[in-house]
Amino acid sequence: MAQLSRHSGNDHFTVGIIGHTGRGGYGHYLDRAFQGVEGTRVVAVSDPDEAARERVRGIYESPVGYADYREMLARERPDITVVASREIGDHHQIVMDVARSRSHVYLEKPVAASLAEVDDMIHACEANDLTLVVAHPWRGHPPIQHVAIPAIRSGRIGEPRLARIYGMGGRHGGNELFIDLAPHFFDFLWQLFGMPSWCQAHITQDGRTSTPADLRQGDEGMGLVAGNGISAYYQWDTFAANFESYKGDGREIPYRIDIHGTEGTLSIPGPMSNEPDIWVHPLVNPPVRGDDRWEVIPADPPPSDDKWVRSHHRMAASMVARLRGENPQWELVDGHQARRCLEMAHLAHASHISGSRVAPPMIGGRNPFDDWR
Repeated sequence: MAQLSRHSGNDHFTVGIIGHTGRGGYGHYLDRAFQGVEGTRVVAVSDPDEAARERVRGIYESPVGYADYREMLARERPDITVVASREIGDHHQIVMDVARSRSHVYLEKPVAASLAEVDDMIHACEANDLTLVVAHPWRGHPPIQHVAIPAIRSGRIGEPRLARIYGMGGRHGGNELFIDLAPHFFDFLWQLFGMPSWCQAHITQDGRTSTPADLRQGDEGMGLVAGNGISAYYQWDTFAANFESYKGDGREIPYRIDIHGTEGTLSIPGPMSNEPDIWVHPLVNPPVRGDDRWEVIPADPPPSDDKWVRSHHRMAASMVARLRGENPQWELVDGHQARRCLEMAHLAHASHISGSRVAPPMIGGRNPFDDWR
């Protein structure tokens, strides 16, 4: 387990934050990930945008501001660096630069645009005895970790058989939101069931089967995507999951996972919503929301607008504990686990291209769409 090799013995770890306003910003609140976290002190912020940089500096006790993150790394040499931007295509280069500066990494998800990039990042961090943590907020959210997962494992809905995952819609519906949002759900399912045996997927453009002519560069540097509709089916031994996202009209954008068991159903909305985290229904195939048999499973903390930020705080505190050689309270997503989530997404690309089931592990580190002709 990597520990802080150059930590001076002070009572805190220094933290630098890399954001890029106009190019992914600070992701999902990563500018606040270490705010108030015991044993840490934010010493520097980088962002080419001066106004945004000053905003983030104002959150903390006047850290030094930089326009260039490389200058920040060279001058400040933070113990931990937050790579905050949602711009997936930048993650590889920034993490490689951070690793060369011998700083641990707290990284926005999705992890990178290809498995090869993730492998580079993992190798660079491990070669320098550094920890790479990818910020999956459900890992630091007590209702998920202490209530939902134990409820499924303990048989609250009987034997789990099928998950239906609704990955939003609107302008980016389909393959783009699949790449962006699926890691939340894939990691959740992996905690319960491990890696699936195989995947079969079908991607559509305006209802017809997508072809290479539909390929385009996805937003935020995620690499090549295709189509505006996707259905990706994953099979475990006695459990299956289907992820679907379609462009639709954008007026309603469902975002949740429903787990159907032999004795009921559990429904979990997306991690940012300020509403109850876990719903349960006594039927295996229940009606849609509004049926009065849906019940909320109480969980602490109760819903709030800042529950994602507080998840970051818990994960950041666990990262600090891990670097001190202590047992972290929350199990974190490292580079290897983040790689598994990306592999599950790219299995769907490979399956659509072949028109057949595709099983892990994937051969080669490229996005399968890179070689689709």
